[in-house]
Amino acid sequence: MSDYLREHKATADEEADGKIIEGIDVVALDVIEQRDPAPNFLNIFHARTRSYVIRREILLEQGQRFRQDLADETARNLRAIPQFSLVIVFAVRGSAPDRVRLVVATKDVWSLRLNSNFRFASGRFEYLLVQPSEENLFGTHHAASVNLYLQPETFAFGARYTIPRVGGSRLRLRAEANFVLNRESAQPEGSFGTLTYGQPLFSTRAPWSYMAEVGWRYEIDRRYVRGQVALFDAKSTEAADDIPFRYRADVLSGSYRVVRSFGTLTKHDFTLGIEANRRVYRPFDLSSYDPLAAREFESFLPRSDTQIGPFAQMRAYSTRFMRVLDLNTLGLQEDIRVGHDIYVRVYPVFRAIGSSRNFFGSMVSGSYTVPLGDGMARAYAEAIMEVEPERVADASIDVGARVHSPRTPIGRLVFDARVLHRIRNYMNRRTVLGGDTRLRGYSTQAYFGADVVSLNVEFRTRSIDILSVQTGAVAFWDVGDAFDGWDEMRIKHGVGVGLRAVFPQFSRDVWRIDWGIPLTRSAAPNGPFPGEFVLTFLHAFPMPVVPLRDF
Repeated sequence: MSDYLREHKATADEEADGKIIEGIDVVALDVIEQRDPAPNFLNIFHARTRSYVIRREILLEQGQRFRQDLADETARNLRAIPQFSLVIVFAVRGSAPDRVRLVVATKDVWSLRLNSNFRFASGRFEYLLVQPSEENLFGTHHAASVNLYLQPETFAFGARYTIPRVGGSRLRLRAEANFVLNRESAQPEGSFGTLTYGQPLFSTRAPWSYMAEVGWRYEIDRRYVRGQVALFDAKSTEAADDIPFRYRADVLSGSYRVVRSFGTLTKHDFTLGIEANRRVYRPFDLSSYDPLAAREFESFLPRSDTQIGPFAQMRAYSTRFMRVLDLNTLGLQEDIRVGHDIYVRVYPVFRAIGSSRNFFGSMVSGSYTVPLGDGMARAYAEAIMEVEPERVADASIDVGARVHSPRTPIGRLVFDARVLHRIRNYMNRRTVLGGDTRLRGYSTQAYFGADVVSLNVEFRTRSIDILSVQTGAVAFWDVGDAFDGWDEMRIKHGVGVGLRAVFPQFSRDVWRIDWGIPLTRSAAPNGPFPGEFVLTFLHAFPMPVVPLRDF
């Protein structure tokens, strides 16, 4: 901002509301600037975002009166685009006292790159995604990528293409398809993919949205612990059964929805739609195992089910935001919604149109967020119930809270607590907890159950700029367990330290390396070194956003 004001001999207008916009200036910065340590010639390998791509996201027009709320929303919408690492929207004085110029400045992240995601723990790669991609094809924000997934027993490859504005319209298209091979035999195991097409709610003043989506997943599901297929040991037998935890998953889904949106400061979105989901889960040959153990293993798998029916949903939410630093990333601006965010959803399912059963489903989910200086506090709750004519088949309640203290000269405290209780669980839904997420120091994905209790406390330092890389450190205390029924709960504790880094030229996502030390010795993993190291992306516990369950 200061560079623009100096170069154009302009003056920022702090009282721009209501003044006529006489012009709009778009400033698209190079990925590598003079202040960055990398040589500037690298910019020739990057297609900078074209001016019209930025202009079409601006919610103000030349000749209109300036509105700070629309300028702020324009900035939020642009920051939500992964291709930008920096967005600033401001007004400068115009040619007359009642006129201003609108300035929109953006900085790209490197578009031609080798994206990756991975988890390295227990001395091995447990998951690896390598994704050669062009995220800003010819400066248009079209994204094309080749996907290469590697897990301990499988290899998957495929491609993805995204068009954020089809033909310059508000329509969005995203297509992805991948094929799965067994690493040892090189035989095909299945495939998965999605196709999404429609118009999202692109601003708080957009009245309509509609979206169609289809997806499929046909592969072998495996539960991994410390990078190896977990072994199932039945409670009904005395001997160790050692049944490999894997099964065939065949999932097909499709939905269409239309949204009518009302309001500005407080929004009310009403959605009508129809959805169809077919889930089939099959175990492999279990004839060589004890019949009691085999039946118990089968009862532990997700339930096969077909659900077809309409749904209706209402969402009420605030459009107020607070701008913060060092909350979920490092050294970059973030926009956090404050106030209420509430969902109410009903979804009847009918056997007469192809479903495997009749039931009436309902969900109420909500959160409320308040600012704490440059920190925040959020509480949330979600209740889901699916009622059949003769019984309650599924019912769950999920409650929690998240607190980020105001920043001190050295950093801030982060507190996160969650309790998930599945009162009825016909569908056999379960949640994983382990050293890769909320229970660092223990084996990755070690604990698996219908109910979850977790408490996480972190101290996160302020970001430190080292050669344009944003870095930080954390110290943490983790508490939690995943279990089936309260009598099975065995709380584990762990402490540790870690490092964080963000490379803003490439991504806003945090890299993290954590060293966790288990304090519950009876559950600690065996090894020559105390605790476990995990190197991966993103924080161990993400910011909770409702609805928590993905419909």
